[in-house]
Amino acid sequence: MTLIKARELPSLHGLSYGAMRRLVDSIGVEVSSAILPTGYCGLYDDMSGLIIIHRAMNYTMKRCTLAHELVHWAHGDDTCRGVAGNRMEHRTRRQTAMLLVDPLEYAQAEQVYDGDVFRIAAELDVTKQVVEDYRDMVLAPMRDQQMAI
Repeated sequence: MTLIKARELPSLHGLSYGAMRRLVDSIGVEVSSAILPTGYCGLYDDMSGLIIIHRAMNYTMKRCTLAHELVHWAHGDDTCRGVAGNRMEHRTRRQTAMLLVDPLEYAQAEQVYDGDVFRIAAELDVTKQVVEDYRDMVLAPMRDQQMAI
């Protein structure tokens, strides 16, 4: 694992997958699509600066995957294996949720849809996984901190 200064990520909130693709062109990241092996939604190769998105996914999944891989790019992540890889993946999932989920929009959707994760995800144009990551990795630690005070 190489320690480098994190690259700055542009704001992704509210952008469609197509708009995100156009934005990343301007920051020097190459994005392409391909049929990936089972279990892979996207890949990032730090050596080439290339992000590959699984072609067979819907646009919401592609949007979330591109945001996820951009977080890997921002940190220069070079592994997904072992303890270091697990830490990178946890950080990436948390930051992806923070990039894609607006706190006010989430709170409104949570009330309107009575906590239904699928309907909240559809409302916010994110995957169920991103909603669950937002709940578990963003909101829960904030609640824990407030309770400790």
